[in-house]
Amino acid sequence: MKKTSLIYIPLQRSQATYRLLCFPYAGGSAATYMQWAEQLDADIELAVIQLPGRGIRLVETAYSTMEEIVDAITNAMNLLQDKPFVFFGHSMGARVAYEVCLALEKKRKLLPVHFFASACAAPNIERELPPTYHLPNKVFLDKIAALNGSPQAVLEDEELMELILPALRADFKIIETYCNKNKHTLPLGVSVLVGSSEKFKPAALENWFDLFESNTGIHTLKGDHFFVDKNKQSVIDFINTTVTCQLATAEPA
Repeated sequence: MKKTSLIYIPLQRSQATYRLLCFPYAGGSAATYMQWAEQLDADIELAVIQLPGRGIRLVETAYSTMEEIVDAITNAMNLLQDKPFVFFGHSMGARVAYEVCLALEKKRKLLPVHFFASACAAPNIERELPPTYHLPNKVFLDKIAALNGSPQAVLEDEELMELILPALRADFKIIETYCNKNKHTLPLGVSVLVGSSEKFKPAALENWFDLFESNTGIHTLKGDHFFVDKNKQSVIDFINTTVTCQLATAEPA
């Protein structure tokens, strides 16, 4: 598979039982997950989503709607039906992954066998903060910097930011205007992960449980909203344990 593909497998494991498909957060890229490949259990093959407008696809036009992203991902998944999927989505990625599940079910395609919702309120929780995607560049970037997820050197690189800004704005427009009040229950299990210093209201996380047939609870990992980057080993360990201990006993779909 080419590195410019929407779904990229950095380390092919033909004998693996499961394929872990990782969805990036707003403004994020496949780079967040690439180092996971060798640290996942041998029974898990890593697949990462590389959206246009960032990373190796920096010069491409970013998707501007949730529908565009979901259509592109579900179409790309048609070529990867040899193993059952496990979904991992962080922040915006969790909501995109959820919408992909709904689209797969509607098209009567195979659903993932498990879902990891990381650092994200349930899809039916409306955003309380005012939108930022339309703000002037400096104000918008100040808001991004306050999230503490981007290196200061990147934020201060004017040429790089000029290239990145369209994708950032597109992503934030999607997450800041998205809400799905659907109460349909998907026939799979969910694990909810949250950083120890994040300030989610309990209902924002617990509402995930209403959307899935089963759940493993809410799991707190040390760190802020970007614990997926700063405490990645704990995330990988949790995924390995969950997949091998809780899913390996079930017959793959």
